[in-house]
Amino acid sequence: MSLRLVRSIHTAPRLPLQKKWTSEGIKGLMSAQQFKLSWIDYQDYLTKKLTLNTVGTAFETRTPLAITLSSARKSHLAPVYHYASQAHNNHFFFQQLKDVSETKVNPEDVIKPQLLKMINNSFENFENFKNSFLYAADSLSGNGWVFLVEDEYKNLKIIQCNNDGTPYLYSKNQSIDLNGAIDLADYEKLISHEEKLANKVKDYSLPLLAVNVWEQAYVEDYGVTGKADYLENFWKCIDWEVVNKRLFSA
Repeated sequence: MSLRLVRSIHTAPRLPLQKKWTSEGIKGLMSAQQFKLSWIDYQDYLTKKLTLNTVGTAFETRTPLAITLSSARKSHLAPVYHYASQAHNNHFFFQQLKDVSETKVNPEDVIKPQLLKMINNSFENFENFKNSFLYAADSLSGNGWVFLVEDEYKNLKIIQCNNDGTPYLYSKNQSIDLNGAIDLADYEKLISHEEKLANKVKDYSLPLLAVNVWEQAYVEDYGVTGKADYLENFWKCIDWEVVNKRLFSA
């Protein structure tokens, strides 16, 4: 009996409203040109590079998330990790968007009560949460991602992930910008990460919400100085029903 080998090619997933957004853009957030740059072109680039870097390996048939988790702690797989993490993060971001005309004026009307309670417990109220999340994104220096994550104790926290950081692993979330000098708090965080790794502490972080603050997500429409405006519009275009479904239910 002959054995048939099947080769897998990583391709960009199709968004539910991709056809509409390709011609009209995401109303209230990005033009058709910006959508093409940040989703069509960039996601195609990431998945093609992921294919080239995983061909003939065990990663060939795995999802970007599975590849991210498997390659994150292996320095010799840095290119594989980079494209997998970016592909997953970008898809995660676009999945939770909708046209501004389709969103509720008050997000608290559609957010699941359990999630709203967690937000209030962690940030005192929804307005504080919004301001904290957008500030974390606006103050992130350079490219990266900002995530709202749920931990194993049902607490919420905001994580800044520089460059290709992932929210699923504390050792690879890249919440510390190492491009320059670091302060005492960041140094202590690095030491804490090393101790956790040495003791094989697991990370149960589950991302619920993400914003892309790589320049290609906004530069076409907002220019290099328009990140704050982009972030305000992003907040109005969140599909909170998608965020609701990401909440872990035991």
